[in-house]
Amino acid sequence: QQDGIGGLQVRNHAKKWINAKPLRGSFVINVGDMLSHWSSGVYASTVHRVVSPSGSSGYHRYSVPFFFNPDHDAVVEPIVNNPSSEDGGGDGGRRNGMRRRSSALEILQARYTGTFQSDK
Repeated sequence: QQDGIGGLQVRNHAKKWINAKPLRGSFVINVGDMLSHWSSGVYASTVHRVVSPSGSSGYHRYSVPFFFNPDHDAVVEPIVNNPSSEDGGGDGGRRNGMRRRSSALEILQARYTGTFQSDK
């Protein structure tokens, strides 16, 4: 469960980091790239980070990520095509604005390329 210490930040559409305020009794689930592809961006994969609380707080923040993806050669096909969705990062397996059938590796490579482009 999410605790009251905080530390999770998400990047909004203006590319500003905002705090994800802890909500008592809640779980935080960061939607990944595959679920974003399967849902045609209805569930967006968000850019996020975890920052440690200040040293004077007496608290420490430890973050342990866990990633789960299909095999690289698995075919990932959108369940619903939503041409208006924009979740950033690479082409995400798009053709003419619509998500297309792609291998899991193609999606991850497109996302990686989109993540590490310069923000000019």
